[in-house]
Amino acid sequence: MSFKQTLLDYGYELVYTNDKAQSSIGIITSNKLVLNKHSLQHFPNLKWIARLGSGMEIIDTAYCDQQGIRYVSSPEGISNSVAEHVMGMLLGLLHHIHSSQHQIQAGQWIREANRGVELAERTVGLIGYGHTGQALANKLRVFTTNILVYDKYKTGFGDEVIKEVSLEQLQQQADVVSFHVPLNDETRMYYDAAFYSAMSKPHILINSARGNVADTKVILSGLKSGQITGACLDVLEEEKSIDKILKQPDNNVQELLTYNVILTPHIAGYSYRAIEKMSAELLAQLRDIL
Repeated sequence: MSFKQTLLDYGYELVYTNDKAQSSIGIITSNKLVLNKHSLQHFPNLKWIARLGSGMEIIDTAYCDQQGIRYVSSPEGISNSVAEHVMGMLLGLLHHIHSSQHQIQAGQWIREANRGVELAERTVGLIGYGHTGQALANKLRVFTTNILVYDKYKTGFGDEVIKEVSLEQLQQQADVVSFHVPLNDETRMYYDAAFYSAMSKPHILINSARGNVADTKVILSGLKSGQITGACLDVLEEEKSIDKILKQPDNNVQELLTYNVILTPHIAGYSYRAIEKMSAELLAQLRDIL
């Protein structure tokens, strides 16, 4: 049963504007509505906020704590969808699936230049081992035994396949780096010039977390130099103004596509099943209030 239908069954009235802000006791949001202190003050009777998806950077959680407003998110609900999406992008990049299709559409049949690289030959480094990092690691087990994981706030999770390492060890050994962290002051521009310089090997960069986790200019510089051999990006630093940027004749996004890069429009966690699972996850957390 959907979140919406359950609320209706409980006798809630659902509104899609702030016309009834004064009487509203709950807010359901995804990733576009920023709920800072100023906006939340318009909801004096607010009891809860349900965030479809992961990442609480759009919600002023400190203000909510002060006001006794409960807030929940649904990171587990999207984890499998994101992990599958990342696997699809990475395998597509390694085996030139996307680029060779475009070549065929242009009337070119090129085999030698599209010789693939097997994932089993690569060491994959994951930064962040929450729901999505774990889901991806479980899928990677099928393809490679060389999986490194760094998580600043979690330890004791390593096994015969998942190697728990320091950030420095990951930067020294990884051929592929994939980010699975929330966006906060610590992770903003995590992949910057210093991180890039610390990578010992030419590598593939994957970002399905938040656009501002990785600096686009640094990515472009790495692609130009060849130190970044490819990138799988579901999110971009420029995402908030993407419609305007794409209309400009020369922009970073279009330049990315001139290299070995796969871009998708922030859809990794946007599967049909993920929406259902997120709804169930939110309901389970809010059931006592509802």
